[in-house]
Amino acid sequence: MISNNAQSKTALITGASRGIGKAIALEFAKAGMNVIINYYGDEKEAADVKRQVESHGVRAEVLPADVSDSSQVRDMFVMVDELFGKLDILVNNAGIAQTAKVTEMTDEQWDRMIKINLYGTFNTSREAARRMVAQRSGKIINVTSDLASQGAADLSHYAAAKGGITAFTKSLAKELAPYILVNAVAPGGTFTDIRSSLEEGHDKNEAHYLLGRLAFPQEIARSVMFLASDDGNIYSGQVLGANCGSVMNG
Repeated sequence: MISNNAQSKTALITGASRGIGKAIALEFAKAGMNVIINYYGDEKEAADVKRQVESHGVRAEVLPADVSDSSQVRDMFVMVDELFGKLDILVNNAGIAQTAKVTEMTDEQWDRMIKINLYGTFNTSREAARRMVAQRSGKIINVTSDLASQGAADLSHYAAAKGGITAFTKSLAKELAPYILVNAVAPGGTFTDIRSSLEEGHDKNEAHYLLGRLAFPQEIARSVMFLASDDGNIYSGQVLGANCGSVMNG
């Protein structure tokens, strides 16, 4: 059983209106954390997650922001300050995926992938780090991908963005230690909306995984919860491979 003192903690999860982000929000709520649900797109979905989070007896707030836009991210963190007064955990989950052959990829496709996945992680981490350094505590958990390690045809922009997040995680861990712990979770194929975006690519063949299956969002959320809990307090600069055996780390 994971031990934690979650009742007094506040977590911000980006891209939390669906998929892995939603699962993380609910996992945190079950542990007693207050949850800030960031989304960009479907307000109804975000409101539904808020209701589900609050059913666990914790506080939930919904804050819309495009994480690729640094000004929107700054405004979101000002609201976090006003609503909660502190931030204990940031989970950088927001991201997109789209297949494209490098010979046909447009500048706009490359830029959008890097902006949302990599710039988004930087924008929110910068704001969180400023607050966590001042309070001398906090955790940043980034969601990367098994493709950061092995790459994939027709997903070079996605793998590049996720590889950047992995390198950023390790560098930030060194910069912010010992008071702020920075780690990552690298899912393999998972039953989410993003999987449908990759059906012609890496995730379609379940035999690729040693376990012969894809993961469920709740399983990825438990890895994030481990790092967020007190049981994860000796982890810094690590990438947990929650990937059903697609990549062997170590």
